[in-house]
Amino acid sequence: MADNSRNDRDMMSDRPEISRLIATKQCQGGYLNQAALAGLNLSGADLRGAQLLFANLSRTNLQNALLSGCQLSFANLVHADLTAAILQGVQAKGSNLLEAKLDRANLAGANLTFSSLVNCNLFAADLQGANLFGANLIRVNLEKANSVGANFQGANLQEAKMTGANLSYADLRDVNLVGADLSDADLTGANLRNANLLNANLTGATLLDTDFTSANLVGVKLDGAIGVTRSPSIAAKEKSLSPKEENEENEGNRASRGNGRQPKEAKFHRQDLHTSAIGRV
Repeated sequence: MADNSRNDRDMMSDRPEISRLIATKQCQGGYLNQAALAGLNLSGADLRGAQLLFANLSRTNLQNALLSGCQLSFANLVHADLTAAILQGVQAKGSNLLEAKLDRANLAGANLTFSSLVNCNLFAADLQGANLFGANLIRVNLEKANSVGANFQGANLQEAKMTGANLSYADLRDVNLVGADLSDADLTGANLRNANLLNANLTGATLLDTDFTSANLVGVKLDGAIGVTRSPSIAAKEKSLSPKEENEENEGNRASRGNGRQPKEAKFHRQDLHTSAIGRV
């Protein structure tokens, strides 16, 4: 019974790598798989290239820590503080980062496929070229984050805050962006094929050469968006026109064209959103 009551700190002392990490905050390339490191103060620690597969780092302080090239797949990082940490090229597939703090963290080239980042704070984080395929990012804060060329395919970004984020050339195919705030975001060249943008906010967003093929754009806010025009059907929705009134407005537009005048809205082929460079809709 006494053996079963040993606390985590006693258990950690059985592993020299963990003891060294606690004493010196140095464990480059160390073998820390399944290590119990919950709640420790490891701010500024050097863990570059360490193996932390299935490690428990919940509520651990890793502010400004060096974690480049770490193996963090399936690790528990719930409520961990990784503010301004360096995580370039980490392997964190299937990791749990629920409500973790990653503001200003460097995650360039990181592999976060199928990870959970629900309510995670990634304010001004660097996610250039990161792979978040299938990740759960519900209500994540990506405000002002740099996600150029990142892969979000199939991710859940429902109600995500992405104000001012740079998502140029990002892969957002099949993404759930229901109720997401993308105001003032840069989506130049981004791929949003089959994405669900129901009631999303794209106010002031840059949408040059953005691909919305087969995307759900019902209720999307586009005020002040750059590189986009709206169809008469969206205008009708905004004015709450009845189908009869909308048809009358369309007839009026056709009459205007016959008189040499241009209607206010551009012509659309199939969808309600049209980007200026190629018009892939």
